[in-house]
Amino acid sequence: MVKNLPIDEISEQTVLGIALMDQKSASNIVVSLDEDDFYAANFKNRIIFRAMRIIYDAGKPIDITTVISQLETMKESDSVGGVDYLMQLAMRATSFSNVDFYIKNLQDKTLLRKLLLEIGKIENDYESKEITDINSFVAECESRVNSITEHRRVSDFVSIKESARVVGEKIQTSHGSSDSITGLPTGYSHLDTLINGLGKNELVILAARPAVGKSAFALNIAYNAASKTNRPVAIFSLEMSNEQILKRFFAMRSGIYSDNIQKGILSRDERLKLKETENELADVPIYIDDSSSSSIDDIVLKSRKLKEAKGDIALIVVDYIGLINDPKNIFKDNEQAKIASFSRRLKVIAGELQCPVLCLAQLNRQTESRDNHKPQLSDLRSSGAIEQDADKVMFLYRPQYYKDQGINIGGKKNANEEDQQVQSNPNQADVVEVLVAKARSGKVGTVELFFNKNYGKFFSPSSNESYQKLKQYTNQGPSSSIDDD
Repeated sequence: MVKNLPIDEISEQTVLGIALMDQKSASNIVVSLDEDDFYAANFKNRIIFRAMRIIYDAGKPIDITTVISQLETMKESDSVGGVDYLMQLAMRATSFSNVDFYIKNLQDKTLLRKLLLEIGKIENDYESKEITDINSFVAECESRVNSITEHRRVSDFVSIKESARVVGEKIQTSHGSSDSITGLPTGYSHLDTLINGLGKNELVILAARPAVGKSAFALNIAYNAASKTNRPVAIFSLEMSNEQILKRFFAMRSGIYSDNIQKGILSRDERLKLKETENELADVPIYIDDSSSSSIDDIVLKSRKLKEAKGDIALIVVDYIGLINDPKNIFKDNEQAKIASFSRRLKVIAGELQCPVLCLAQLNRQTESRDNHKPQLSDLRSSGAIEQDADKVMFLYRPQYYKDQGINIGGKKNANEEDQQVQSNPNQADVVEVLVAKARSGKVGTVELFFNKNYGKFFSPSSNESYQKLKQYTNQGPSSSIDDD
């Protein structure tokens, strides 16, 4: 165990003395501190603070008379030294103006004390317990330490006088451009205008039914973010391997059918194009972790390490929340509690690293039982927890997905000739609606994009783009005439 734990008995006595002598300071002290802020060995100070807290909660004034009365009620007057010790404390209160300094000093000592004690426990666990999985042990240790440091004292209020000038300058800088956004651009201007980009401390949920295209859309956003900002983008893929993701990027950027890339059926021109794409991808700061057994602690730890090694992260992508591992089986069969815990941790890491976290999620099957298959917030699995933590929630709706499965849309049969023709054309880009169902900074609404499954490519034709050019694009691959933003 740790020897010589950090304590400050003089600060303890001083704040108690100030509380006895000044009612205004007493309220500040009782609200700001806790019994743990008084070292256990200094039991007298801890008991007196407890008495003050009881008096404060009862709405009574704190002074020597009320405190000694409460101590007598608690049968603790003699154990703390009675009126004599209270008078000694009162004599410590030579000035009330420095009370905040003493409060923060005690809070810091408590934080450091708890941290050192936990480190001692971790060391004891290492020496006394069998460790079969080092990564799990390290993740657990980090979680234990984080549970302490997350409760460090918070900063004081910031005066509007101090921050008005800074915020005002930011507003002036962005003024004059109708499409200016303050968040990270997704690469799709209409979507960015609607949601104001991805905020640097936001948890953004992207959800859809399987095979609609949410992983492909996330990869498109990840590439756009990394290439436009030249800042690191982290991708945690719990479903696809690193090789599978890279092949998707090759198809997306080269315009070569992903099926041909998978099978290695390539013409000479396509092989040259792949080499060019390889050089292009090599310059993009994307970092992929494809461990299918990643826990939430692994994701947090690796994200922190990436920031330490590479600098400010532009975006973190998690594909997807339902696959995050629970190695200790803490939540067992309680899926809702697990998702709630994980979504909260992702929100916290977004704030800590000051970058958006784009987390993918699945939808319930109930979307397919309705005539209108468009997703809504209640379709999210464990929707309450995710909806509460998320700053933005986006759904993907691709009508062709349902037509391909012979599912009715709006109560209509899908057997007409037009539907069959669309389904039979492998080059046809599908219309995909991005439904923004929640946006704390931005607006809710719908943005239409086009998705070509053969390339895994999302794009948005400019306002005057004809569908003939769209068809040309889908037949020939990406071209400069398409607005990828």
